[in-house]
Amino acid sequence: MVTPVIGVSELYKQLELLIQTDTPVFIHGSPGIGKSYIVNELAQKNDLGIRDIRLSQLDAVDLRGIPSIQNEQTKWMPPVFLPDDENSEGILFLDELNSAPLSVQAAIYQLVLDRKIGEYVLPKGWRIICAGNKIDDKGIVFKLPSPLINRMVHIVLEAKYDEFKTWGIKNKIHPYIIGFLGFRPDLLSTQIPSATEANPAFATPRAWSMLSNILYAVKDLSTISSIIHGTVGYGAGIEFISFVKVYKTLPNIDAILAGESEDVPIEPSALYALCAALIEKYQMSEHAEHIFTYAKQLPVEFNVMLIKDLIVKDESIAELESFEEWLEKYENFII
Repeated sequence: MVTPVIGVSELYKQLELLIQTDTPVFIHGSPGIGKSYIVNELAQKNDLGIRDIRLSQLDAVDLRGIPSIQNEQTKWMPPVFLPDDENSEGILFLDELNSAPLSVQAAIYQLVLDRKIGEYVLPKGWRIICAGNKIDDKGIVFKLPSPLINRMVHIVLEAKYDEFKTWGIKNKIHPYIIGFLGFRPDLLSTQIPSATEANPAFATPRAWSMLSNILYAVKDLSTISSIIHGTVGYGAGIEFISFVKVYKTLPNIDAILAGESEDVPIEPSALYALCAALIEKYQMSEHAEHIFTYAKQLPVEFNVMLIKDLIVKDESIAELESFEEWLEKYENFII
């Protein structure tokens, strides 16, 4: 049976509901697709506190705390990472749950179901979100005990290129990467190499984000080919380097934005690169007017993709008369 998967935008909606109903949830997903990022951003968006706990680094005794003697009785002192302010609200994020030793997983039973461990009680305003890698991701993962499984809702997260691109435009991911993944969206996430591979790197949204930071710091990619291979894997790295060579043969982007060029490439790879480059260099509404004019010469699918990406970067273009004219002509192509 194939388990249904959801993307990032759908996950945000589901988590909002589960927080509202105080329902514990476990997010299953491959390494590097943004599970921790999403939960932390969700907490910030809802003005909630967050305690990010990596359970794989803990022992069972770390959760319950250590004993002390008070009034000739043993009292367990809860760890500082568990919230204790009764008036606070937040998310208790139990990450790497299925990578934790079974003794730690057993200690989580009571916390997830009854919101307490021993004498410690989780404040009423706190919600529990758990996360971990999938069993087939070749990481250190243990099958969750069935009693713990049954205490949570389970959601499987998958990286999707369209969502990554939207996030990438807003967060200044390098245009080389935006353009390349538009051409090869299947390389956003790749298979984890076998243990016999000399290079263990593989592509994930997190790996592409790391590579983006590196690309902004160098001018000549030929000097960092080994870094590229060591960040996103050899196969994806080879194709990415070849794509960048296409990127460098593009028409003058500044001239297009200034309305001084009508040169349009033919190859799909070059068109993906062109659209990413235009979005990256776009700065003002005057550029938008020239982009609308230039887009008329592009194949319809690239025309629509370019303007949709432009709206992601600058929502104000929706107020331009040129946008209204464009929308009237192309609204049937917008998905």
